[in-house]
Amino acid sequence: MSAESTGSARRTLWLLVAAATFCYLAMGCYAAILPGYVLHHLSLGSAAVGLAMGATGFVAVALRPLSGNWGDRYGRRPLAVLGTLVLAVGSAALLGPGALILVVFARLLTGAGDALFTTAAMAWVVDVSRPERRGRAMATLGMAFWLGLALGPQWGVLVHRQAGYDAVWWGATGFALLAAGLVWLVGPSPRPTAPVSGGSKVQFPRGAVLPAVAMVLICYGNGVFEAFGIVHMTGRGIAGGAGLGAAASVFTVVAVTTFLGRFAGGLLADRTGPRLPAIAGVITIAISYGVLAVATSFAVAALGGALLGLGLALIYPALALVVTRSVGPAERGAGLGVFLAALDVTFAIGPLVGGLVVGIASTETALLSAAVVALLALPVVVAAGNPPVGDEPEEELELAEERPPAPV
Repeated sequence: MSAESTGSARRTLWLLVAAATFCYLAMGCYAAILPGYVLHHLSLGSAAVGLAMGATGFVAVALRPLSGNWGDRYGRRPLAVLGTLVLAVGSAALLGPGALILVVFARLLTGAGDALFTTAAMAWVVDVSRPERRGRAMATLGMAFWLGLALGPQWGVLVHRQAGYDAVWWGATGFALLAAGLVWLVGPSPRPTAPVSGGSKVQFPRGAVLPAVAMVLICYGNGVFEAFGIVHMTGRGIAGGAGLGAAASVFTVVAVTTFLGRFAGGLLADRTGPRLPAIAGVITIAISYGVLAVATSFAVAALGGALLGLGLALIYPALALVVTRSVGPAERGAGLGVFLAALDVTFAIGPLVGGLVVGIASTETALLSAAVVALLALPVVVAAGNPPVGDEPEEELELAEERPPAPV
């Protein structure tokens, strides 16, 4: 890359990182606020919490592969801007009269916005990055996710205590609108010059299948913990509310650890290949679920959260790198869409299946079962292997914006 194109790539990356941070600040409050809203404000049970928290996953599962294809055809920026605006509408929808159906509708919109924005942004940073630096570029963007999730539960709890639920929803809406403005500032996004085959048919690149299966198994427990983590920890004697030593701070520990470790995880994947950090990530995450399951103090829960964050910092860039090395540039968005959809599967089935396990047994049992499920991913990660570094020419993406979109 020339110095000019390198500078443009850096500008694109950091504007997208800033936009992603605001997006995830908007979404980060829900893990700490929404379960209590459903349980106490709406006076509903754990099954309703699972439905509300899992609703985002169902719509995102459907939209990720579609949004990847759309981004391959029409460019990343239109999709990313649309995603942030849909996210803003989803947050604002919670300002209506309290009812489960409205909460589910708002969460569906939140999932749609997340699917559109994240898929487009991830493919965008890969488009403008050199092949040998893509693990680090994806890890850097992923750091924004965890920074937002580190701060989201804290600001959500503080604002709720000072001004109530509506103030939280207004805050989330504002963050999403700020993200939309930052995405627009990035400028036009590149499109691969190779045509996307198959007309309007959704593409499912083969190279994304094994990483997607592995992510479903590994991160099922994340869906369980997001939906029932606060209930689990407070039920075992850990204080509720915000601040150091409170249950919501364990989510912050997870996010901060992932944030701090994500760039190192991407660098390791670039240098050693993705298999080694992926295997280490699976084992670490499985252990973390077990520690969280038995925690009866903030210190032990924070240890489990730190292990979970470390495992995520290793696993996510490693498996994303497998996808980007295994699919061509014309299917990059589609491949990443399928991979990211796997995360949505976990946040869809985790709260629902976890809710059933909690109802039949306990939150501890739900988290221990998640540890067993995570270990089932080890042979899948080994089978995914270490694809070689891609060598597509850089000019292919630099001039792509001049081409018209492929016909639908």
